[in-house]
Amino acid sequence: MKKTIILILSLVTIYYCHASTFPALDSANATYKKGEFEKASKIYELILSKGIESAELYYNLGNAYFRLKEIPKAILSYERAKLLSPEDDDINYNLNLVNSYIVDKVNPLPEFIVLTWVKSVIRKFSVNQWSVFSLSLFVISLLVFLVFLFSGVAVWRRLFFWTGSFFLVISVISTIFAINSRSQIVNNHTAIIISAVTTAKSSPDNASTDLFIIHEGTKIIINEELEDWSEIKLLDGSIGWVKSKDFEKI
Repeated sequence: MKKTIILILSLVTIYYCHASTFPALDSANATYKKGEFEKASKIYELILSKGIESAELYYNLGNAYFRLKEIPKAILSYERAKLLSPEDDDINYNLNLVNSYIVDKVNPLPEFIVLTWVKSVIRKFSVNQWSVFSLSLFVISLLVFLVFLFSGVAVWRRLFFWTGSFFLVISVISTIFAINSRSQIVNNHTAIIISAVTTAKSSPDNASTDLFIIHEGTKIIINEELEDWSEIKLLDGSIGWVKSKDFEKI
């Protein structure tokens, strides 16, 4: 329980470390508004190189790359923004828009309906929002249990006990969702093809059989990495080996 509380507190701290407090962000936004998209993108990239990131920052960077017609980089930036803020309407709209420019139209494999539902619930809020929600419910449950301990009426004691238990259970579930959401960010194995065209091979060897062609902007899943090769999987289940330099991880 102690580790869980520490995790929640650390995640809540991250919530307040927003990139908008970094002065250079205002400069980048002002540059973008002037129509100097290339210069703005470089400033956004500079901020990210300092280890400062946020959904807003990646979203603005995506907008700059989209204006420069650098579609793969725009998709990559929007995908990173979506990881931090899954249900942001602007991010999702722009990501869908820019995805319409890519050549490969890959249909994802069908997923177990319960798993799809759970994922959709987790994506309703960011990792920070789940953390704040979990911590708030945990504090409420403690307060309710405190009232339970000092209550002398049997009916009220039962009510406070079950109410406190309910809030505690929801708090634990929210913590699990926050950990899962955080894990998707830290242990993310998805990437975007950045080369104009790349050929997936049957093995990590230039002389191996060509399996299929992938164009820039296509989203992939990284299964395995071997020196300068990676085994990747498309969302439709197709598997092959490509050069690691041909993609960039989300």
